[in-house]
Amino acid sequence: MSEIAPSAAAGMDDRTSWLAWKNLRPRVVPVLSILAFGLLWELVVLFAVINPVLLPPPSAVLARLFEMMGPGDGVAPSYLMLRHIGATMVALLGGFAIAALVSSAIGLMMGINRTAYEWLNPIISVFMVIPNIAVVPVIILWFGLGLHTVIIVVVMGACFPIIYTAAAGVQSCPKKMIWAAQTAGANKRQILFSVLIGATMPYLIAGHKLALGRAWRAVIAGEIFAATKYGVGFMIYDARTFLDSKAMFAGLIVVGLIGMTLERQIFGFIEKKTVVRWGVASSKNL
Repeated sequence: MSEIAPSAAAGMDDRTSWLAWKNLRPRVVPVLSILAFGLLWELVVLFAVINPVLLPPPSAVLARLFEMMGPGDGVAPSYLMLRHIGATMVALLGGFAIAALVSSAIGLMMGINRTAYEWLNPIISVFMVIPNIAVVPVIILWFGLGLHTVIIVVVMGACFPIIYTAAAGVQSCPKKMIWAAQTAGANKRQILFSVLIGATMPYLIAGHKLALGRAWRAVIAGEIFAATKYGVGFMIYDARTFLDSKAMFAGLIVVGLIGMTLERQIFGFIEKKTVVRWGVASSKNL
């Protein structure tokens, strides 16, 4: 018994360590990945023949970032980066929310109604391939400069992936599920909310993820041309004028980190509460 007990205790310790690593891995691995990339970047700038003005090391970029987030030196406004981030988030989330609501409804309607799909699909196909940056001058001509113009650019950039994935999700729903609901006495409204939307949810989440990425590109493009004072895109373009590459890369880092955080936290929470909980999708590797 004295020889078996240590073995059992060692097995329990190994299992506890494995469970602890399993819980920490989703948080630790992304941090280590980013740190490894930053170290590689630092070494490339340090040992390669690269002008630091064109490609500053991440240490200098982070120092500039913290400086812009501070109270300022009396010349630059206080908490300048936070002001830019706030303006960008208002435009991004406002435009994305509008696109999510309107585009989801249009996509579901196209998936349910064949006539609507036949009439709307050619129009959407034409506008989807037009780059957002090509539409910005037209929107500025119509609506002028300002936050409202940036929001419109975000809406146009984010709407198409949601429409197509929502329509594809409805069309891929097995007819047997609809027939079973009709046999059980469900009306059209119950079939829509209980069957179609549930079956379409994985497509909707995937479409919204793609739309969020396009919304980021759209908000930066919109701020470069249409913003008048604040916005990360406006800041990056303004820093180019003064050859402030550290501020430019600081803005790019902010965009990447905020985008990754939004995707992992918001959509990760939605997936756990919907498709993973319903058994439609799995959060584990095969």
